[in-house]
Amino acid sequence: MKKVFSHGAFTATLFVVVLVSLTITSCKKKAELPTITEWETYQDPINGSEIQYPKGWLRNSDPKRTKIYSSQIVADKFYDFYTQGSITINEEQGGVEIEVSSERFADANVGTLDGYKAKSVDSYGPLNLSNEQPASFGKETGVKFSFGVKVGKETNLRGEKWIIAHDSAFYTVSISGFNEYFEVYKPLLEKIIESIKLPKPKVSYKDPNAASLPSPDVTKFTNDFVEFEHPQNFDVTMPKEKKGGAIHSLHVEGLRKDCTFDLEIFLTKTDKGEVKFEKFVEDNKAKFKPKSTGSDKIDGINSVTVVASSPAKNIERKVFFVTKGERIYQIVLTWYQPMAEFKPAFEKIVASLKLK
Repeated sequence: MKKVFSHGAFTATLFVVVLVSLTITSCKKKAELPTITEWETYQDPINGSEIQYPKGWLRNSDPKRTKIYSSQIVADKFYDFYTQGSITINEEQGGVEIEVSSERFADANVGTLDGYKAKSVDSYGPLNLSNEQPASFGKETGVKFSFGVKVGKETNLRGEKWIIAHDSAFYTVSISGFNEYFEVYKPLLEKIIESIKLPKPKVSYKDPNAASLPSPDVTKFTNDFVEFEHPQNFDVTMPKEKKGGAIHSLHVEGLRKDCTFDLEIFLTKTDKGEVKFEKFVEDNKAKFKPKSTGSDKIDGINSVTVVASSPAKNIERKVFFVTKGERIYQIVLTWYQPMAEFKPAFEKIVASLKLK
């Protein structure tokens, strides 16, 4: 018998389809501004600029730029866009990117903000930079542009690009996000921009000794092992060659090669057995020919201190040993005694140390 599909049945079916569709739409994950309680600080080792970003976000850095992403998935999607020119994202793949880059006047072949602005508008043509407005980082004034571009059938990229000139270099900061993520995350992105610290202009000195003195302004260094503050005109490096079984080493130094802060980290549990802290101290302090031994606190933990014999004329040295968890930290301060400013500067580094 032939079945008749009634108007009532059609209406009921349509109602169910619409209801299911609305239910699916209402369940679609919406972008929400995350609550951030912890922050990371990154200092560019080349130009000295700093930026803070939420702990747990992904950071990629190279000599020309630093990029920060809200997640690895988002970083992969931005990479796909940059390499393929178009992408499609779902609600699990949306997020934001922050990019900070710098270019010296000489490399840009322009020396004015207007010149670099025109060059940027041309370079970023596909982004359709528009809505130029005044903008600033700290005390430096520049401009910012808005942009929006369709990067997929249902995917848009929106953002802002900030440009300023500072100490013979142009700095560009881009903040962007897929679909609604840019607007939702914008308050957080602006807070990240507010955290940016540009390097202080280089000062010319007639007296070379004055140029080598530790700056009263400090900057923060952090990695997986330690966190501390050091004079802004000192550099932090991590030697590739590690001595005596150390798992991590870092070296802090300014213009004077005889004024340094060195830190080495050793494990208490090794293939040869457990290393006792007291035994480690006794074995290693002998290398410094101690004049006296005392105690101090580092990050609230009791430490052993050694005033070492002078390794050379007018050179003083102090050593700290401290243990936390399964790690032993050895810190060596070396300074030129006639220049009294170095010892307190290095001791401030020690006082700011956070052991991880």
